[in-house]
Amino acid sequence: GGASGRRSGECQPMLHFSGAEDLRQRVVLATLARRQIRITGIRAEAVAGAEEGAVGLSDAEASFLRLVEKVVDGCEIAINETGTELRYRPGILVGGAGLVHDCGKARGVGYFVEPLLALAPFAKRDLQITFRGLTNHAHDVGVDVLRSASLPLLKRFGIEGEMALQVVRRGAPPSGVGEVVLKLPAVRTLHPLHLTDPGRVKRVRGLAYGSRVSPQIL
Repeated sequence: GGASGRRSGECQPMLHFSGAEDLRQRVVLATLARRQIRITGIRAEAVAGAEEGAVGLSDAEASFLRLVEKVVDGCEIAINETGTELRYRPGILVGGAGLVHDCGKARGVGYFVEPLLALAPFAKRDLQITFRGLTNHAHDVGVDVLRSASLPLLKRFGIEGEMALQVVRRGAPPSGVGEVVLKLPAVRTLHPLHLTDPGRVKRVRGLAYGSRVSPQIL
């Protein structure tokens, strides 16, 4: 069962990666595959044009790892002093309700929601988590795209139950504090998805939002 699968994962050799690219994807896949990973050379040298001292894990990446600790029970995360090396041993993906995560100001809420869309269906329990931070960011998928496009697509994999991304309060850069509630059910298996017929475009809709402006301007 799960315990034997976990032990077998620990016996397998540790996977080694280099660089900061795809850090979220590596941690997500390591969690699902129950494989230990080691990532070295994470911005070992300052990148031209970056902030002074921008070596090692970024604030957003460190926040993402704290989020993983909230939904993965028993995982072990070890980071060296300079933040340029990460060791991750996954635990049990438990999910849970009543979770809260502060996303900070470096990246948008979408940066943290995306990896949970891949993890939550395989958790032991349904997931309900509140994110606080920037609901829209230039470098990340906006919460409206995740709600209107990503969730409906995820549902096509046979996921049943309450699935929602509720925007309680919007937060715009640079210092807005928005609030988003994500609800995802846990499932045993996913159904294969075949998208072979693109269909016809019936309508094109948009959504406008503003901060500290009159509604009549939007």
